Amino acid sequence: MAISKNSFILIDYVIRIKDTNELVDTTIEEVAKKENRYDVEKTYEPLLVIVGENRVIRGLEEHIENFGEVDKELTIEIPPEKAYGSRDPSKVRIVSIRELVKNNIVPEVGKTVDIGGQIGIVKAVTGGRVLVDFNHPLAGKTLICSYRIVKVVEDDVEKIKLLLHRRYRKIPTERFNVSINTNDNSITIELPREIHLDRDIQIVKALVAEEIYRYIGKYTTITYIERYSRLIETGSKQEAVEKHIEAAPTT
Repeated sequence: MAISKNSFILIDYVIRIKDTNELVDTTIEEVAKKENRYDVEKTYEPLLVIVGENRVIRGLEEHIENFGEVDKELTIEIPPEKAYGSRDPSKVRIVSIRELVKNNIVPEVGKTVDIGGQIGIVKAVTGGRVLVDFNHPLAGKTLICSYRIVKVVEDDVEKIKLLLHRRYRKIPTERFNVSINTNDNSITIELPREIHLDRDIQIVKALVAEEIYRYIGKYTTITYIERYSRLIETGSKQEAVEKHIEAAPTT
């Protein structure tokens, strides 16, 4: 099956630092547990990659587009310039302890700090000065990536569910109810109740609509539905009464 720009791909991967074999990231739960890198907050499952979206490191995305094959495990070497970039000496700076204390930061070697919106790692604390490295922790590192394309997604309903799921990783794709009307090229999306009160829900709806238009195309209207139910007493029985709230169509 051909892979090209805007293809929706599900992949499993294991990424390591070449020099040390240290595990950087993986979608496979067993690997994370075996190497004591398991994160209880993370959802371990195949990752959605939209070719050309640039949400994964460039070397991996380029290899997927040019050489990827479904259900074939491939191992590639990714140089720094196609991963997290080369180290920039100018990004290693001295900051006064006074500035850190002013921002309620206690400087400790190895600690990640946020200074003026820049994320860095404390490398040394000497007297009243702190050496902070603002390079990405993997800058200058050559990576080894083993990956397998689990699936190339063709169905538009499944694509839309995956776009929603990657915003709410704890909610299974089947909890998003998506229907497509081919007569007028419209999409209706019913959102699960547990995200109705999410503070970012309006932003997420707008972003997903934009992604649908950009990567799937051809559709002209997207309507979101939020369904609320309440129980009322009718004699000795409780019955669910449902209300619909429809967002204004996104066009």
